[in-house]
Amino acid sequence: MNTSKWMNIRTRFRHILFAVIGLFFLVVAATAGFMSFENIELFDAFYLTIISLMTVGYGDLVPETDAGKRFALIIIPLGVAVVTYAMGAVASYFIEHQLSVKVWNKRMEHAIKNLENHIIVCGLGRVGQQVYEQLKEEEIPAVYIHDSEEEMLDYLEKGTLQIVGNALSEKVLIEANIKHAKGLIAAMSSDSDNVFITIKAKALNEKIEVVSRAESRGSEDVLLRAGASNVVNPSTIGGRELVSSVLHPEGTNLVNLLIHTKEKKQSLEEVTLGESCEFIGMTLEKAAIRKEMGVTVLGIRRGEDLITNPAADEELKTQDVLIIYGDQQASKAFKKKCEG
Repeated sequence: MNTSKWMNIRTRFRHILFAVIGLFFLVVAATAGFMSFENIELFDAFYLTIISLMTVGYGDLVPETDAGKRFALIIIPLGVAVVTYAMGAVASYFIEHQLSVKVWNKRMEHAIKNLENHIIVCGLGRVGQQVYEQLKEEEIPAVYIHDSEEEMLDYLEKGTLQIVGNALSEKVLIEANIKHAKGLIAAMSSDSDNVFITIKAKALNEKIEVVSRAESRGSEDVLLRAGASNVVNPSTIGGRELVSSVLHPEGTNLVNLLIHTKEKKQSLEEVTLGESCEFIGMTLEKAAIRKEMGVTVLGIRRGEDLITNPAADEELKTQDVLIIYGDQQASKAFKKKCEG
């Protein structure tokens, strides 16, 4: 359980705890007092305490001595105050909790309806949690769908847009504003669920980019045929990286640095060259992108072809997707200049 959630729980129950503790000590003190002043048994003293604190007053048992009556005059107002405080604390907790939940749900629904170019993440298991960490680090707007509210509260930070429900439901996907979403990540543990989500997502938004998790190799082709833009098999990737880390440790470290770096000053970006980009028709050598913009072109996606380590005489064309690496500010400046 995260720290913020624990602090919220402590705050919620603090008043109730104080009331319960106060009431307990008051009952103990009143019972002991009535036993002493009235010279009665424990059960009778406890009974007299309860009917006095609750102001019931059946009349079958009352203080007989002057000391007992004076003691009751002190105990009864204190009991009324403590009991009223306890009942108010409990009522306040439930009322405020219900109101806060309703207000938050309304705000969240409004926020999701106004989202554009966001990512929808289906599933918050082991893989989904890693997806959440990466999207949070990149500050990418996202909506998370999971069927367990408790697990979402335990893992997601407060304020994260989320929907408790079944990601296989068309209604839930529509609620996540899939028609205006940029992409969807199917991170369910079941390959069949990921296939179904992919089909549903493409039916609701044919332009959406769907990336799916796959546990078995046989499911990869099925997911691609279902409409997934890319399929990731965590086991396969993990195995390849383990071998690469042994055979080519420095090269693997460099790739991980480029892709998974947590250094906010550097970033790996994809930039689609628009018609107004001044570099269209130029070779990489003439464009001098590294010198002029401070970023390095690692590769070019042109249609179905991926040109890695492009040569200096490679001519840039409209709709080329440049994979660049460099200073975060420089990368954003280049992206803004060339995608407009």
